[in-house]
Amino acid sequence: MKWNSIVTKLWAAITVIMLLVIGVAGAAQTSLLENIYYKQQVNHLVDVGKKVASFANSDSNEDMLDTKVSVSASMIDGNVMILDKNRTVQACRGLGVSTEEQVMDINNPHHGPLTEFDLDKLFNGEIITHRGRNDFFKTDVLSIGIPINDANSSAGAVIIHSPLKPLAGQLAVFKLITIYTAVGGIFLATLLSLFFSRMVSRPLLDMSKVSLAMASGDFTRRIEVSTKDEVGLLANSLNTLSTRLQEKLTQLKRIDETRREFVSNVSHEIKTPLTIIQAFTEVLQDDFVTTDKERKEYLNNIEDEVQRLKRLVNDVLNLKKMEEGRDDFEKDFINLKSLINKIQEKFNALQEESGVRLLFKLDRRIPNVYCNRDRIEQVFINLIDNAVRHTPKGGEVSITVTSTASNVRIEVKDSGKGIPKEDLPMIWERFYKADKSRNRDKSGTGLGLAIVKKIVEAHGGCIDVVSEVNKGTTFTIVLPITEQNMTKSS
Repeated sequence: MKWNSIVTKLWAAITVIMLLVIGVAGAAQTSLLENIYYKQQVNHLVDVGKKVASFANSDSNEDMLDTKVSVSASMIDGNVMILDKNRTVQACRGLGVSTEEQVMDINNPHHGPLTEFDLDKLFNGEIITHRGRNDFFKTDVLSIGIPINDANSSAGAVIIHSPLKPLAGQLAVFKLITIYTAVGGIFLATLLSLFFSRMVSRPLLDMSKVSLAMASGDFTRRIEVSTKDEVGLLANSLNTLSTRLQEKLTQLKRIDETRREFVSNVSHEIKTPLTIIQAFTEVLQDDFVTTDKERKEYLNNIEDEVQRLKRLVNDVLNLKKMEEGRDDFEKDFINLKSLINKIQEKFNALQEESGVRLLFKLDRRIPNVYCNRDRIEQVFINLIDNAVRHTPKGGEVSITVTSTASNVRIEVKDSGKGIPKEDLPMIWERFYKADKSRNRDKSGTGLGLAIVKKIVEAHGGCIDVVSEVNKGTTFTIVLPITEQNMTKSS
């Protein structure tokens, strides 16, 4: 058993408390019992003395008085003597008297421990008591003096000596019981300390093991909590800490993985147009192009790749700003219907090239929306462009805008291949592609949906997606409006 352990400390504390309680209680009870026994003995001896004094004051003869004294001395297992008014011993029987002829005067130690002052009080009619050592009896005795009165005057006295050994014996037995109780208390304290210390130390040891595991990077271990006391609260707190650290570590790992993937994807997205630009540039530098038409075509291709790089850089910077909360949009009330009509004009020119039909369905009254015009336009363009690129020729993309008293609802629905259910949660990730086999599209940067989600959330809205393989995908945006928005409807 370790001296600095909880078991030892609890054992020492419980043992000390028990010994103090038993010691104080034992001392108090011993003193109380001693006083009770002493008072009882005094009252008993006074009663005996009064009976002897009454008998001595009667007209009884000397033999009868001697018999009474002998019986009384035998009854109290002590010594009884009678003094006359001159303080001379008239009769003495019991403890310390070997012959009937033994006669002692008042100065004999037999009368001790009563002093001359005590005897004066006695012969003045007072009952006296004294407890102390008597050299004649060679032991501690309880001495009682009872006056013998005759017609309001002192005719003598009865002195009784009773040994205190019986009281000492009873007190010794009680002290022995107290010692046995103390030993039993120490044994009980040991059992209790073992029991309670295990209750306290077991969860603490578990906490120590979990803490060491956490220090080594293992956040999966938990502490079993069976109590609601302070130890239980501490265990719960440690479990909560471990859970949150595990979540934080998982999040950090995910962020680090995303960062590495992001760097890899950006590198890939940049490498391809740079390779194309380099190839076309080398062809032009080596004069392999002989006609102006071919040269213009090569230059147009180079410009397309430069624009693609520019879009990629802008998208990365914009996304980073939005993720860090540094992109403070300047918002104002805009005519949403006018904005959608402008977007429709842009995409109408592309319908013939893409072979995808665009259908715009708008409510008759669309409220003005408090937002950033450029960002909301970017949302529409990204979603429509994404839908067109994933819809085969001859397919259809519908854009539906409706409004209620509290929000504006925008739906962009295509009739493309759809997105597998397991891929839906990942489509908002940067550079994520649900269709791994799809050829690389030069018009996209892989950041469109991630940017759309950030813009919508920055405007207090929400975006959701529903998709079914081979049937198409529907993106739904809900932007909140107020009564003030409704009063400025178009």
